Amino acid sequence: MKLALEFPRFIKGVQTVVGMYFTDKVIRLLELGKDRRPVSEPIEVNIEGRDRNMVLKEIVQKYGLTGKRVSTCIPANDGLLKFYKYPTTMSKKDLLSAVEWSIKRELSAMREETYYDYFILEPRPEDKQVGVVLVLSRKETVDGINKMLESAGLKLYVLDYEVVAIINYGLYHRLPIPFSILYIDYNHSILTTYSPANISYYLTYWGFREFMKNQDEESLRSFFAEIRNIVVLNDLSSIYVAGPILAEEEMLTRIMENLPILGLLDLEGINPIFFIPYTLSIRGMEE
Repeated sequence: MKLALEFPRFIKGVQTVVGMYFTDKVIRLLELGKDRRPVSEPIEVNIEGRDRNMVLKEIVQKYGLTGKRVSTCIPANDGLLKFYKYPTTMSKKDLLSAVEWSIKRELSAMREETYYDYFILEPRPEDKQVGVVLVLSRKETVDGINKMLESAGLKLYVLDYEVVAIINYGLYHRLPIPFSILYIDYNHSILTTYSPANISYYLTYWGFREFMKNQDEESLRSFFAEIRNIVVLNDLSSIYVAGPILAEEEMLTRIMENLPILGLLDLEGINPIFFIPYTLSIRGMEE
């Protein structure tokens, strides 16, 4: 079985889809209209210490979401993204054969049954290599997401990957390429980088919510040092900040003072905690 990995196309104008993001601590839902504005109040529920499936059922019943189509994503820690490069001189047949061989090699190294999907990037005229994005996730993870939605009365329409969802925001909004996005959530952060020649990401479990509770300056300095090291080692530029951190002015100021940030990815009137559901809802309307 394949996942539903995809990069932006032009929206053709179809029914709306609920963008849903979840971790073991939070569930967020946002449904956009074709004008990319919310059709109802966005939903965020803290589920820490609670049964996620039961909470989702309660949300669906409370807000009348039964039967809705959902575009969601596999959390970054439950998937794996690989990036391959092949010569642009290869025929389409040879390229597909090479990609399938790489996938077989990856699957053979997995200890558990694994689902996957891949996407071939469109090379620019000057490119000598074509990039291929491969995402893998355990069958248990994918089946669990599907079961969770079905039991709550929702319909899985698109299953993406958290890292790809973050990148897609930059592509939808035509950020100058290459670009990097530092997504900072309550309990984890992801630094993603996109260019036709490379896609990479770095996941850390530093989150500002814990810092705001304990004011552990050492953990904050360590986070800054990690990000700066990645920036220097990979010669990154055009770094944008996104996610719930944008709603915390004091913490955002610390980020801006200590990291080479170019800009903020605001959602124009939508709370920044819905950054990923926003992108997922748009993603769903493309299908």
